[in-house]
Amino acid sequence: MKKHEIHTIVETAGFSSMKERLTDKVEHFLNEKANAGYEIVNVSFTYYEARELVAFITICR
Repeated sequence: MKKHEIHTIVETAGFSSMKERLTDKVEHFLNEKANAGYEIVNVSFTYYEARELVAFITICR
């Protein structure tokens, strides 16, 4: 039986592009988990109150 984990990464509006910063954070996280043997199940993005960009990531081992 696979064990699933759900992670949330949030980037708040700031001076530089929050989309680019969140993309970098998510890319680093995914590479780290993939190298550790996790399977990436799903990645989705949403805005929260127009101030935060949120990534929801589901992984399993």
